[in-house]
Amino acid sequence: MNGVANGLHSSDGQNLINTPWIDFSEQSTIVGWTTFTAKSIRYNLVGKVAIINFNISGTSNNAATSFTIPFFSGSLVTVLNTCIGVDNGTSNICDASIATLASTVVFNRWSAATTRTATWTSSGTKTITGQIIIQIS
Repeated sequence: MNGVANGLHSSDGQNLINTPWIDFSEQSTIVGWTTFTAKSIRYNLVGKVAIINFNISGTSNNAATSFTIPFFSGSLVTVLNTCIGVDNGTSNICDASIATLASTVVFNRWSAATTRTATWTSSGTKTITGQIIIQIS
């Protein structure tokens, strides 16, 4: 009953539900902005699963858009999650992807239903907001 009353526990007794979110915003290498109006990269680990929430916005200075995380993705497959983006003031659906055994989350934007591109405008306002869930190695 202890697991029900106090949260889910791993075999070593670690509480898997009440773990704090970790702010990695200042340690991450963020590519694509010269200044920020919002900069939040937070993660939570549940066993071998990482949940990463992000909200980054500001003035774009690079056609590439990415940030690093403090661990490597698992060895199953490249992970791809949908997120919301703004490119030079224009809203886009975008995706956050991380390759197998990588520690950099890369963003592509969809300028049309079938057009996916890694190129963002290197000026104006750029925003990425969303979540990616990955297995970690």
